Amino acid sequence: FMNTLNNIHALIDIDTEYAKNAVIELSKMMRYVLYDSGREIISLNKDIQFIQNYIGLMRIRYTNDVDIRVEYPHDLPTQVSIPPLLLIVFVENAFKHGVSYNNPSFIHMHVDYSDGKVTGTISNSRHTQKGERHSAGIGLDNVRKRLELIYGPRNYTLDIEENTTTYTVKLVIPTLNA
Repeated sequence: FMNTLNNIHALIDIDTEYAKNAVIELSKMMRYVLYDSGREIISLNKDIQFIQNYIGLMRIRYTNDVDIRVEYPHDLPTQVSIPPLLLIVFVENAFKHGVSYNNPSFIHMHVDYSDGKVTGTISNSRHTQKGERHSAGIGLDNVRKRLELIYGPRNYTLDIEENTTTYTVKLVIPTLNA
């Protein structure tokens, strides 16, 4: 939120209308975090909208320098529900670790729903410096613990694939009843 506020502050002098819209999008995100994310489950549509709002605000910072794609079924039934704020952790990490100001970068997200399961796949570019080592952060550990608490050890799948140029997370979770 602090980075976004700083970006909006800089935008005020450049493009006031865009800055106004950014404030509205930020308020939608804050409303979701304050009121909706405290629930045990949330509609997948609302969670995707939150991610879209986040990505919209991140576009302020990166403009068109980053290839950002989000694909999801636009005809999701409203009763398809998941725990809130699971997917956003991976999207935040994609922006944090997958974007370079010096190299072409991408973030691709695909969400699918079938047979009572939601599959979220987030891929991003990797830009590791020579000798740099990536270690799993606290966000990923917290997501794993949260998944275990909600689904148990065998009722979800979290696969992470990484190579020198790409980092991909695939999460498969059963939907929860509203």
